[in-house]
Amino acid sequence: MGANLAQLLAAGERSFSFEFFPPKTDEGDRNLLEKVIPALKATRPDYCSVTYGAGGSTRDKTLL
Repeated sequence: MGANLAQLLAAGERSFSFEFFPPKTDEGDRNLLEKVIPALKATRPDYCSVTYGAGGSTRDKTLL
């Protein structure tokens, strides 16, 4: 397994990441799981983060 993010940053290495919002619809869920995530995985990001809406409006579909 590769270096963790803290190790990359401590070494002054570049990190590559994605940030996205959780889908609001079932179709969006399918698109994320079947198309978006495989495409993102192919780029080998160091990490991905999911941001939910103001006041937690899309929080129900995220893991805490």
